[in-house]
Amino acid sequence: MVEVRCAYCKRAHVYYPTDLIQLFGDVDVDSLSGRMKCESVAGGHGFLKVERVFSGSREMEGKKIRRLVAIKIRREPVWREE
Repeated sequence: MVEVRCAYCKRAHVYYPTDLIQLFGDVDVDSLSGRMKCESVAGGHGFLKVERVFSGSREMEGKKIRRLVAIKIRREPVWREE
């Protein structure tokens, strides 16, 4: 399990590593803090602390796990003047 905690808003979420691999590829846990943004902070300026948590540990008691349901790709037009 991977726990992501925002230092600004103090929110924490727990993810399965396989879901994060689908989004970011096979990268180490330390590089995820630079790639992820806090969803609750406007502009995503919160510093994220990413760490591994073992699923059988006492720290996991009572925490909900976020699952990846779908990946939406946003299409944005790019214009050129001729």
